[in-house]
Amino acid sequence: MTSGRWIFVAVAGILGAVLAAAALAPASLADAALRRATLGRIALAETQGSVWRGSGRIVLIDVARANPQASGPASPVLAGVAIPGRLVWQLRALPLLVGVVDATLQLEGMAQPVRLAGGPSEVRISAGEFALPSVELGRLGSPWNTFRPVAALGLRWEGLAFREAGFEGRAQIQLDNVASALSPVRPLGSYRIELVGSGRQTAVTMATMTGPLRIEGAGSWDARAGLRFRGVARAEPVEEARIRSFLSLLGKRVGDDTVITIGPDTGA
Repeated sequence: MTSGRWIFVAVAGILGAVLAAAALAPASLADAALRRATLGRIALAETQGSVWRGSGRIVLIDVARANPQASGPASPVLAGVAIPGRLVWQLRALPLLVGVVDATLQLEGMAQPVRLAGGPSEVRISAGEFALPSVELGRLGSPWNTFRPVAALGLRWEGLAFREAGFEGRAQIQLDNVASALSPVRPLGSYRIELVGSGRQTAVTMATMTGPLRIEGAGSWDARAGLRFRGVARAEPVEEARIRSFLSLLGKRVGDDTVITIGPDTGA
């Protein structure tokens, strides 16, 4: 065998070994990558399969309560909200050779999978929606842990483009039949939160759909300043007496209204 042929066989053998190892890369690598990309706020638990075809459970981590010494990919217990159902993904290998991500994702309960594609400067996700029957929002940390709400959660979004400074697109969060252990009134109401991203800044609005606790408000979010929100809460007269103590947890009493502020006050 000529030296050139020996070199070819050696290179082919090494390449084959690398590809075989990559094909067997565990799904836990996706967890490690997701934690890095979200600064430790989202993780994948109970992963199965490979990084190319796998599944796991999404956990929204309460960073304030997470144990730094137990926050690695193998940590069995995470402080936060575990999204019901499993996320199934398929990641194409060849686009990664040119620095492009091309994957499909589907959470149990989704009517159809969504596609995630992009590179280092921009990641795009196709339109989608899903619903969760009950979520303990208080486990997400501040400000939710102050009044520990529980609600059915629905999330719907148009095509979104994520960049380092923010995102572009529109998303809607619906909280139905919100209840709290701190209030005897159940449910307090159902609410809709609209997010409209325009790059560096995301506009946030909140409106009441139904219920005795009325909350309306608006604000913004950006990567530097975080969330700024100012809202007004008011109880329907028939339930005002039973909701009064709960309103004191939400904000400052101004006449018949309770003013809710998150971040620097956005003004009237």
